[in-house]
Amino acid sequence: MRYFNKVNIFAVAFYAFLFTPVSCNLANAFGHYEPGALGLNAASLPPPGFHYTIYNMFYNASTLHDNNGNFVDAGLDLNVFASAHQFTYMTNQKILGADFGFDMIVPLVNVDIKMAGVNESTTGIGDLYFEPFVLGWHTPRWDFAFALGVFAPTAASGEPSSIGKGYWSFMETLGATYYFDESRTWTVSLLTRWLQNTENRDTNVTPGTEVVAEYGLAKAFPSENHIITAGIAGYTYAQLTEDSGTGASDNKFIGNSIGPEIRYMAFKPFPFQVALRYLTEYGAENTTEGTTVCLQLIGSF
Repeated sequence: MRYFNKVNIFAVAFYAFLFTPVSCNLANAFGHYEPGALGLNAASLPPPGFHYTIYNMFYNASTLHDNNGNFVDAGLDLNVFASAHQFTYMTNQKILGADFGFDMIVPLVNVDIKMAGVNESTTGIGDLYFEPFVLGWHTPRWDFAFALGVFAPTAASGEPSSIGKGYWSFMETLGATYYFDESRTWTVSLLTRWLQNTENRDTNVTPGTEVVAEYGLAKAFPSENHIITAGIAGYTYAQLTEDSGTGASDNKFIGNSIGPEIRYMAFKPFPFQVALRYLTEYGAENTTEGTTVCLQLIGSF
């Protein structure tokens, strides 16, 4: 087990990771990447070493919105709980001056949906995510992140409560965190995801290209043995191109969310973090509108 000195820990005190695939084939229009997994300092990657993260996410929605953003009365009651387990290894190898790493995620998901005569509940392992190429840059005032990954359709799909999507997705990640002060206590971050999808094996429809942007404004309060960080996090997601294939819809989805987050980091017996965020969605079109609660646990070794 490897320990970091306090200087290095503080330099990456707000790091987050690049994904949480809470994918499910249900009423909401999200693709493979479910926003809300990351918040403050989302574009700051960890230093070399092994990092284990658990994302416990709960999403609840009781409203649907049409192409004009108007409420659709469909009797929706959607609850999704995911415990996504991420395994990350950042190596000592440098590429273009950046730390190189790789990771994967195994999501355990429960979907419960009631809507327009549908009453289903499914629990299982969701579609797996593999990210073989991760780069993280660190400077005194900036952190940058870049990654390439793929979602594999490993879970069952085709039913309203199915956990799997039924298609492959390729995701590129690009983002930055800026530190306003030399002590790195005030930060603003933006992390973007770009997804391209293959044909759905159940419908023969190819979902359109998607983008997700997660952001945060944070203030850290460091002490000798721990760091407490508080701020505002949020996300915006949108479908950029129309679905294609026989029977495909020309409607595209869009949505936003914002809410508070608090994060605690300690250095002993090993570096670990606990983060809690609560996000409320707004401005949705052709998708659900609800709330997300995420409890994130990180251990570094």
